[in-house]
Amino acid sequence: MSVSPEEYENLKAYYDFQRKKEYNKEQLMLACSHVAGEDTNSFFDLMWAQFDEKDYQEPPNNWVPKNPQWRINGKE
Repeated sequence: MSVSPEEYENLKAYYDFQRKKEYNKEQLMLACSHVAGEDTNSFFDLMWAQFDEKDYQEPPNNWVPKNPQWRINGKE
């Protein structure tokens, strides 16, 4: 289920942070899949635990989350 534009505007800071976090998770999972092979999930969990919020990268404007929970209706 995606986020309505109204809900997004009401809780913009929350959704922006959650989407930023999701973007970084997707990027780390991609990197882990290239390194870990079959044990990607375990390697991802280990690496994500070491990841600091201050190191999060901003998602590009055209990024669409794989998880529909963080998509914004009408924008993606």
